[in-house]
Amino acid sequence: MTDKVNKHDNQAELLAPAGSVAAMKAVIAAGADAVYIGGTRFGARAYAENPEEADLLEAIDYAHLRGVKVYMTVNTLLKEEELKELPGYLAPFYERGLDAVLVQDFGVLSVIREHFPLMPIHASTQMTVTGPYSARLLKEFGVTRVVPARELSLAELRRIREESGLEVEAFVHGALCVCYSGRCLMSSMLGGRSGNRGRCAQPCRLAYEGPDGIRGDLISPKDLCTIDHVGDMLRAGIASFKIEGRMKQPEYAAGVVSIYRKYMDAPGPVSREDRRMLLTLYNRDGFTDGYLHRHNGREMMAFKRPALSPKEEQARKALYEEMNACYVRQEKKVLLSGRAELFPGRPARVILSDGSVYEGAPVQTADNVPLTAERVKAQLMKTGGTDFAFADLDVRVGGPVFLPMKLLNDLRRTVLEGEREKRLTPFRRVYEPVAGEAAAPGDQSGKEAAAGPKRDVAPFVTVTVETREQLTAAAGTSFVTRIAAPVSLFVGDGVGSEEMLKNVRIFLNFCKNHGKEPLLSLPYIERPEKEVLLAPLYAAARELAEEGLAGFLTPSFESMARFCLAGLSHLVIADASIYTYNSRAQAFLRELGVREDTIPVELNRREILERDNTSGELIVYGREVLMVTAQCLAKNTTGCTRTSPCLSLKDRKGVRFPVRCDCAFCLNKIYNSVPLSLLDEEAAVRRAAPASVRLAFTTENTAETEEVLAAFWEGFLLKMKPSLAGERTKGHWARGVE
Repeated sequence: MTDKVNKHDNQAELLAPAGSVAAMKAVIAAGADAVYIGGTRFGARAYAENPEEADLLEAIDYAHLRGVKVYMTVNTLLKEEELKELPGYLAPFYERGLDAVLVQDFGVLSVIREHFPLMPIHASTQMTVTGPYSARLLKEFGVTRVVPARELSLAELRRIREESGLEVEAFVHGALCVCYSGRCLMSSMLGGRSGNRGRCAQPCRLAYEGPDGIRGDLISPKDLCTIDHVGDMLRAGIASFKIEGRMKQPEYAAGVVSIYRKYMDAPGPVSREDRRMLLTLYNRDGFTDGYLHRHNGREMMAFKRPALSPKEEQARKALYEEMNACYVRQEKKVLLSGRAELFPGRPARVILSDGSVYEGAPVQTADNVPLTAERVKAQLMKTGGTDFAFADLDVRVGGPVFLPMKLLNDLRRTVLEGEREKRLTPFRRVYEPVAGEAAAPGDQSGKEAAAGPKRDVAPFVTVTVETREQLTAAAGTSFVTRIAAPVSLFVGDGVGSEEMLKNVRIFLNFCKNHGKEPLLSLPYIERPEKEVLLAPLYAAARELAEEGLAGFLTPSFESMARFCLAGLSHLVIADASIYTYNSRAQAFLRELGVREDTIPVELNRREILERDNTSGELIVYGREVLMVTAQCLAKNTTGCTRTSPCLSLKDRKGVRFPVRCDCAFCLNKIYNSVPLSLLDEEAAVRRAAPASVRLAFTTENTAETEEVLAAFWEGFLLKMKPSLAGERTKGHWARGVE
């Protein structure tokens, strides 16, 4: 395929990371069209050198003077009190002309829409947008650009753009998460450092032991490099080519930007020198071109990560020194051109090439030594440490003229200050606080409880299952109100849509015969590539509801969006991965018509007690899903069998994490090593007043399932101390997250 790109197709921006102001200046010098940067709060890279407010405001001006856009990361989940502080935090940047904010939290999206209606909003990859439906839904709420999941193919990215009408921003280079972004709880559950709060400890980069004793960096992908696919991505209509690296050095970011700038401007075969430069700047056991043309594969993973040889270390050091000299120490200036005129009896003036005219003091006739054109030019071009430099200045002197150097300097200052004001004024906005706005940081006058009315009734009980054995055990238990079975239980190789729906109806009748309300659990991730499999289910949703289906448990934003856009949001029970950290996020779901949500597993006891849980379900037992991956542990180690095996990963301390391969939807779920159990917290759970509680069964056999059901009976119904063998965890119930 030719790599020729029509000129009108090449409108994409090159978006660079800026973990600091120094990095921002370096990537601008290297050719970035836009930068994304975090402030001191609410960004997904809490450990980057995020600038303070004054520095970030100056950075916004610096970028705008050079024709570069600035996007601010507010792409974490915010707790109730933090959300109240958001308008006051964002207001100065909004007024300065911030070009867009990246968001993950539905509550943040809602607040920004209300308080900053002129602010463009970009949906972060942390939102886990995996298809056109979630993108279309976001567009209805004011989002202008979406950063889809990194696991999507080029065809899927193109479809999102075509069917949603949104700009699509795609990662093109840098570190890859093995987990779908926004769906990782591994760092959170193991150490309290939440990736959803910008504090990921990267446990995926450690060595693990998998099936057949295979050891290595089994869940650590190689770094992404799509330099060979620039032309394809331009033709697909990708609006923004995003480079990862806010935690890396300015030299790295600038070096990568310089290479991508070259091939975005002139797509073509990549030279050996440029390829070697990218590898030298940084790689993780080589590169992968990611998911653009594949779903997964062992070749994408950094199973073994060798240390750099002394020769490689020296090469990297030399390259970083070169990048430092070229981009870090060499700031890009704003170039001016025009002419200066000094005629006796008239004001000295500078006329720039765009027609702008700046005047100074009247020019005098020289009594002794007149000013020469060369002397005037040299003085006016002394722009020093300002943002500007004269690329060209023609000086016209009318006879023997004189002007004190101070007045000539004043003219230069008038030009530079005038140009700065002229170029920055269009970006300025006025922030008008919304009536009843929440208190600014440190002000507790507007503080109020987030919790709604408390219920003085016992919650009903939901059981989610993964296997038929668990389903049978739950159905035979009197106190269980409803049972959610996964769609994957009713599909498989050779199972067509008619047979799938037949199996679903068998499940509905089974639950009806046992006095249970049936729910269907949809895939943890829904991709367009599986649309053929799921389309009949969506088409039959109303009919199934009329036949007794109580609803759909939706872990995927894409699945939830499909129901909402079809006018079926009343059938949705949003799973815990549809985050409702704060009351505004809860209100967002209510605005969509979603009837229930699941209380986030990262909230602690106090936060749950303060929350309005009248339409929320609290998980009181079950292994949390720590990661959802497109990569397959079975395929990458012993080979794909398409039998949905349950495997495990063992860490360096000997702790085992179950891994269920969902072959129907080609994804893996990595579970916590021990189940969550709040079965001895009946009194506190009742005070939290959830509408329902959930027992989530994952890897349990029949005996273990029955044991947990009996323990719930003891703890919640008999109010005894439940007897449950084995190790358990209370998760974030007591500790919460940073």
